[in-house]
Amino acid sequence: MHAIDERLAQWAARASHPQLRAGPTVDDLGGLDVVLAAADHLAQGPFLHHLIQATAHHLDAFGTEACKPLYDAVLCGLRTNTNHAAFASATAALAGHPALARELGTPLNRTLLARLQQAQDADDDLAAALIGVEAADCLVQLTLAGVIKSAARLLGAMDEATEDPAALPEAMATRLPRLLGVLDAHHPSAGLRDALERCLMLDHTCRDAAFELALGDLRQALEQDQYAPMAEQLSKTQDRLAELITLDPDRLDAQLYHAAIEAVLGLSAPDAPTRVHTAASTLRDALHRYRDYRYRTRTPAWARPRQNDVIAWSELTVVLDGAAAHLAHDDPWYEGGHGILTALLRAYTAHNTVAVLKDTPAAAAVETLVAPVVEDAFLQHEHRQRFLEHALAHDEELRDDPAAQQLHVALLHRTKTSKTSLGQQASDQGKARRWQRLAHQLKDDFAAFVDQTPEHVLDRLELGLRTHEDVLAPIADPKYGRLKARLLKQLESSSDWITGIADEFTALLETTIRYAYLCYDVGRKMGGSYTEHLRKRDKDGKKQKVDEALFHQHYREVLQFSALFSVVNSEVIDKAGGRTDILVSFGAVQFNVECKIEEDDASETALRQYVAQAAEYQNTNAGFAILLALDKTVDVEGAVNLFSSIWIEPVQRPGESEPCLVVIIRIPGGRENPNLLRPAPAS
Repeated sequence: MHAIDERLAQWAARASHPQLRAGPTVDDLGGLDVVLAAADHLAQGPFLHHLIQATAHHLDAFGTEACKPLYDAVLCGLRTNTNHAAFASATAALAGHPALARELGTPLNRTLLARLQQAQDADDDLAAALIGVEAADCLVQLTLAGVIKSAARLLGAMDEATEDPAALPEAMATRLPRLLGVLDAHHPSAGLRDALERCLMLDHTCRDAAFELALGDLRQALEQDQYAPMAEQLSKTQDRLAELITLDPDRLDAQLYHAAIEAVLGLSAPDAPTRVHTAASTLRDALHRYRDYRYRTRTPAWARPRQNDVIAWSELTVVLDGAAAHLAHDDPWYEGGHGILTALLRAYTAHNTVAVLKDTPAAAAVETLVAPVVEDAFLQHEHRQRFLEHALAHDEELRDDPAAQQLHVALLHRTKTSKTSLGQQASDQGKARRWQRLAHQLKDDFAAFVDQTPEHVLDRLELGLRTHEDVLAPIADPKYGRLKARLLKQLESSSDWITGIADEFTALLETTIRYAYLCYDVGRKMGGSYTEHLRKRDKDGKKQKVDEALFHQHYREVLQFSALFSVVNSEVIDKAGGRTDILVSFGAVQFNVECKIEEDDASETALRQYVAQAAEYQNTNAGFAILLALDKTVDVEGAVNLFSSIWIEPVQRPGESEPCLVVIIRIPGGRENPNLLRPAPAS
């Protein structure tokens, strides 16, 4: 054992708990000469963090000049230590001593940036990759704390590191989206959203990237100063969170924000009491699990404000739940007057009463989305205004309440304004708040429509619109959405992508992709003989008999149970001198779907041999077709995933001005029991 290790052991044996947390001093280790003599051992070994702690204590006691020899040892350790645990402890100690980090200055910044850049080429060196992320985490903390004055080099390094997230070691890439999101929150004009968008393409980074993008959308929403644009942006944020929850049902932070936004938006809905209460219950359950998950876990410094923000939104939702119970259009308020006013006033001024919220941009949500809705509740019925006036005159607790007085002044102002404004009914923003989705759908026609339509009809329309949107949002599949967007972007490049063709081919494509989902997920005993082409052997262990007729018959059967049932034809002869497998006719616009079986090579290159036939059948119609390829080459390693099995092949032939675009969808056939699969041999 090295002599300095023995001194550390002796110090640890006699130190108190506070001393253990603070770390040893130079004197605890035998004095400055002893520490300098063992500097290389401390810098390269597992006790680098103790060297940093001792240096920080020495700086506090004796100043900069006495510590300069120790600075070189600390920087050397941060530059060359290859032990991940030691480096992580060292950066944590460094972040806890900002004065020392400030003294180390530019050399520290360069050292940490170098470790981040080295990690990008770490390949299979897990320690190097993790050290790079620890360096990035430390740089973020020091930058946010103001120790590093300029964030430009860090922002540039983070953007460069994520130019190709797929090329990064997975252990490194997994932790980057959170750091990108934190930096984007403090430097929104740095372009880090592009880096987060790139992280959406990988399974191990897409969840955190989607969450950080959703928080960015939330910040943009809270920057709005009017009800309609803020509500619309919050709805988009909620949709993004819903997609993430679908992808990862256990994502508690996404559930918390989704429920909080639902409560804020639901406050202005016709069914506010039920809707807000449901959101509050959902949030309460998620918060309990979130706290259990966070219990006794290490929280980085940059994450603490986020946890405070979650708590603030949770408190706001509880306040809104109490107020929403009394916002129903037919709630008479005959009983519990003091409690009703107290609940409404808490919501009306929640930006002052909810802990933390008043110090964050989220206060704008209360002022813009909540306060006007509470005012509307009083303005809808004259007796409610008299209710407030009576309380101000006779209730000792409410008489001097600033919130009650503020609400009363606002009501008087809005009442006076409404009497002097022409056409107030049509332009009343309260209606736009109450029927926000209707206003979003009708846009410029909304004011005239509201003026001519009874309120109970508007309520029913709003509920119908909201229910439709709410049903679609939770079942959205973000990976499917990304796949569809990629395909449509390529298809839109064709001059044939016009009205009467684009929507029709999109409908066929969506139905065919759903067929691919079915084929990927079908059980070993599902579908009987119709799906035997998807399996390798039957229950008796006999090899399955497969032909193209059975393949496209199964596909046609699926189409028959879709919205396309009346426009599907199979085995259409005399089509371009041949016979199409499936022909889908939207009037004069027709698309063919070719079904092929490949038993030797189902790679992208090999399947290209079949696209010419599919394109030939479209010579007299729009330049779009679909090729379904049944991959009978699936081996013991399993099938290629669905999202890598759908792509577009352009078929460009001499004499044609632009290619026919053939969407190839590879279907796994002849699969064995997944329990028998084995990973591919190492290359």
